[in-house]
Amino acid sequence: MINIVVWEEYNYVLLGVQIRKDFANELEKRLPSGDPARIEWAKDAPLFEEIFADFETNLISVKTLEELDAVIADCDYLVVHKQRLTSEVLRKGTKIKLLQHMGQDFRGIPMETAREMGIPVCATPLINYIAVAEHAWTLLLNYYKQMREQERQMKERLYVERGWGATVSNVRIVQDYTLGLLGFGEIARPMANYAHAFEMKCIYWDKVRFPELEEKYHVEYVEWDELFKQSDVLSVHIPIMPATEKIIGAREIGLMKPDAFFINTARGKLVDQLPLVDALKNHRLGGAGLDVMYEEPLPVDDPLHELNEDPNYNVILTSHSAWQGHWTHVRDSLNIWLNVYHHLRGEPLKYEVS
Repeated sequence: MINIVVWEEYNYVLLGVQIRKDFANELEKRLPSGDPARIEWAKDAPLFEEIFADFETNLISVKTLEELDAVIADCDYLVVHKQRLTSEVLRKGTKIKLLQHMGQDFRGIPMETAREMGIPVCATPLINYIAVAEHAWTLLLNYYKQMREQERQMKERLYVERGWGATVSNVRIVQDYTLGLLGFGEIARPMANYAHAFEMKCIYWDKVRFPELEEKYHVEYVEWDELFKQSDVLSVHIPIMPATEKIIGAREIGLMKPDAFFINTARGKLVDQLPLVDALKNHRLGGAGLDVMYEEPLPVDDPLHELNEDPNYNVILTSHSAWQGHWTHVRDSLNIWLNVYHHLRGEPLKYEVS
């Protein structure tokens, strides 16, 4: 019997396989309401028993470190998503043949301990995170190319009066500006790649500096205040936790350039929304592209709506939809299970980081 243990909170690891024929219906009860697309994609995922038909497997799902501690001694394959695994618990997993992490930001894995134990570690990239990075980059381009204003002028046929190809105010070339990344995890890194492709200077701040990645991604590390001061576009990519709620407040917003563009595709509660709205209203910021808000769903009378609807303000709002893309979570999950399958067959692993 091959024991495969999945440790996660959100069921994303299991979206790429149906662990039984009624699993999609069960997911419909677990996942947030109003998310039919994700359910439909899960229904098209292959059955777990079909992928591992040649092996006798036992799938175990745990939610906490304590639950993992109780089963890790018999674990052959450990699949982890966004959890912090301790060396103490990992050392009890003497039978583990592969530690598979969902996502390439594997800071929660005690890599030195895994190496000492001879456990290969793989970290598969997340298409979901690429989708969020693309969304953030789209917000950036919309601002610099003034797409909303250009569209408005076309809809109102203003070219009849102003002339075809007339200048649109404040259209800019992105390579003249600096992108600042608040956090340098799996969403920020593709953003750095896009900035390099557009010949844009890119700086970042993270609580952990990544000197080994700075040359690869063509980024420069700066201190917290300098990120806000130097960025022409500031894009937020840090997690929400009690210590980071409203970590971006009036002080940080006050450090930003008056024509800077603020992007948040991370979590709305990272930002104190009142000073952000005040800065936008009084043109102390050039604009904002927000996929997440402090209160979600956004109240229908929230002042952000007014700013979004007024062409005098460069405010673009989307409804926490940056993750979307065909089969994003299913593809992310399926990559994990195919890696486990290949290892069972003695075939080369993909995305090994150990």
